Amino acid sequence: MSRILMVEDDPQLTELLETYLSGYGMDVFSVSLPSVALEKLEVEQYDLVLLDLGLPQMDGLELCKRIKTLHPHLPVIISTARADVSDKVVAFDVGADDYIAKPYEPRELVARIQATIKRYERFSSGFNDDLFRVDKVKMQISKEDEVLDLTLAEYEIFALLLEKKHQVVSREFIVNSINAVKWQSSDRSIDVIISRIRQKIGDETKHPKYIKSVRGIGYKYIGE
Repeated sequence: MSRILMVEDDPQLTELLETYLSGYGMDVFSVSLPSVALEKLEVEQYDLVLLDLGLPQMDGLELCKRIKTLHPHLPVIISTARADVSDKVVAFDVGADDYIAKPYEPRELVARIQATIKRYERFSSGFNDDLFRVDKVKMQISKEDEVLDLTLAEYEIFALLLEKKHQVVSREFIVNSINAVKWQSSDRSIDVIISRIRQKIGDETKHPKYIKSVRGIGYKYIGE
């Protein structure tokens, strides 16, 4: 059962979502104050935070930023009546994993929660190749025991390619699977990140040993 921390100051919505989400195997713990949410996160484990923006004490965007700073591996979904594009941009900038504007169908919220938790679970354990080792707790990739100097986007994309070894991974799949490229999702931006990864792992575009381009589709990790 997934453990959800819901930070929401609307008691009616809180009660509704607690009942509805429990029907989908989610154990919801609700608080209305940001300070209480931060305290609970220090002593209890959760699979996801569902966060409103219009909160007492502190704006939800600031709370999201603090949560992601203190608990970078904990997914956060913003659930709010504030539908302004600038709020959405800032939310992703401070680390939110998804943003859903009220009013919404509860079933859509369930789908987003399930998808976000599943995405994090896929990256929660380690992975070892003959040459590369992925430490998903520290979010590091080592080549022959030497830690590579990767940005978050580079780490997430390369870890995905390693996990999908010998499988073609489309650019669209990368965008939908990787948190760090939410706002730089053009084909060109993915290509630029792949190019930087190749430089850091000692790969070549014309004669690749590790990452092969698949024309018109994406990339695949081929190993040595």
